[in-house]
Amino acid sequence: MQSFLNVWKRHPVWFRWSAAVVFALLSVLAVISATVPSAADTAGPIGLFLGGISAGVTFLVGARHLEGRERVSWTLVGIGLLLIATGVFSVALISSLTEMAAFGPPDILFLGGYAFGIVGFALLPQVASDWSVRLRVILDGLIGAISLGVIAWLLVLGDLLGRLQSFTAWERWAGSAYPVLDAVAMIVIILVFVRRSAYRFDIRLLLVGAAFIAQVVADLAYLESGVGRTFAEARPIYALNIAVLILFFAAALMVRSRPQRREYADRRASLLVLVAPYSLAAAMTTLLIVRIVQARLDTGFWALLWGTIAVGMLVFIRQGVAIRENRKLVERQRAALVSSISHELRTPLTAVVGFLDLVIDKENPLSAGERDELLQVVHQQARYMARIVSDLILLARGSLDSIDITPAKVPLEDLLSSAFATVDSGRASVEVESDADLEVFVDSERLQQLIVNLVSNAIRYGRGRVDVVAKRVGSALVIEVHDDGLGVPKRHELTIWERFERGAHRLDGRRPGSGIGLAIVRVVAEAHGGRADYRRSERLGGSCFSVTLPQSIVETHREKLDRPVQVAG
Repeated sequence: MQSFLNVWKRHPVWFRWSAAVVFALLSVLAVISATVPSAADTAGPIGLFLGGISAGVTFLVGARHLEGRERVSWTLVGIGLLLIATGVFSVALISSLTEMAAFGPPDILFLGGYAFGIVGFALLPQVASDWSVRLRVILDGLIGAISLGVIAWLLVLGDLLGRLQSFTAWERWAGSAYPVLDAVAMIVIILVFVRRSAYRFDIRLLLVGAAFIAQVVADLAYLESGVGRTFAEARPIYALNIAVLILFFAAALMVRSRPQRREYADRRASLLVLVAPYSLAAAMTTLLIVRIVQARLDTGFWALLWGTIAVGMLVFIRQGVAIRENRKLVERQRAALVSSISHELRTPLTAVVGFLDLVIDKENPLSAGERDELLQVVHQQARYMARIVSDLILLARGSLDSIDITPAKVPLEDLLSSAFATVDSGRASVEVESDADLEVFVDSERLQQLIVNLVSNAIRYGRGRVDVVAKRVGSALVIEVHDDGLGVPKRHELTIWERFERGAHRLDGRRPGSGIGLAIVRVVAEAHGGRADYRRSERLGGSCFSVTLPQSIVETHREKLDRPVQVAG
């Protein structure tokens, strides 16, 4: 509503007054059509003509200020509405001169306008996505639309369209074309509202989508009342058709308001979106089974049978697409894992082998200080490799969905010190702030692994400063790791917790990483009954990864330790 008001205020005063008058007239005509049957045949066509002309012209004028596919799409919608208005005028003119059938030549204008509107809606750039996603959505949409169409045929359309066979060719053709376009409209609506778009939510899509859904209902009602009758006997639901045009007119007033691009967090598809098309397919299959049990091998049975076969083939294709995508994903993850692990292990292994060669070189012996310095570097690199191997072992044991932990009472300061001893900070400054003498009930080995992963991640992607905060919040232990880097892009905030996922750095070979560190952090936190979260750091402006472990506090004194921590390196 706020978006609509903002766009409304941008129009000139005369335009706003004109639009308000049109809205008022359409609303009054809709009410008259619904409540005064004797005036419906006059008020209804006037409302349809006025609504079609107003919405169509407004779309065409607004589209002139746009570019590319946006301009083409809304222009097509505007042309479609003008064709519908022309059809209304034609029907009103012909019916005033002679009696005409409910379906006939003027329906070419209505069907053409309907088709233009559907095509324009489907071509909107906000609807576009990559081909793999689009193919899956199209298949899901076809499965749902075919199932819904067959069920509608069985319950309503079968008898109606069967009655058409005894009428003229115009009536058969026009009466059969509306359900087809309705099915196409439903598929397009599904494609629009399950897409993942880089644009912010577009109120225009909601208004036009609602208009198409209302139009489908109006078409089915008119088909029910119009088969085999004259136009005067059919009694269209004028109020509903005028409401459709009011929705189109509201969208047309906002056509210049192209939504801004947005950042959004990638997430798995909603279960409702995945299940809905297949629920309709299950309902259709259930009806087929009932018909078989009842031995009712009538026309409805054959419609259910062929519909089930068609949906079964689409499901087979859909599963083939899913298997192909999963295979590519597994191969991509395996290649990324091998590449990143080999990259991460190659550097420390090279250093270890090279430094040990110098240590054992008897021809050029090193001094005690040089020897100790090289061994210290070897020790650091060996610990780093041990951490990588530990992560891999955890990954190879089966599933990262759950792990076994062995909690025990341990001083928090000792746990932090042990973890930092295995971290190579390089040139980064790592500081810690924690409650002194705080004891926690955790699996110390797993929690050290968690802390090491978070601190190493902050050092790798930060700009040189890392703050670690370990504090008590009620009976929970909260560990926060802040860095001064660029942070995680919005769209990767959820996916970074998945294994092999490196977010914005997935293709950046300059920043090595296995993509399993944060996945392990999440699993270790959940194994302790806690959770892992991400937010922008209010301290350093970069990332803040936090872990909350409820009921982990054993005891504490009210002293606080706040000092730099010496990290290996």
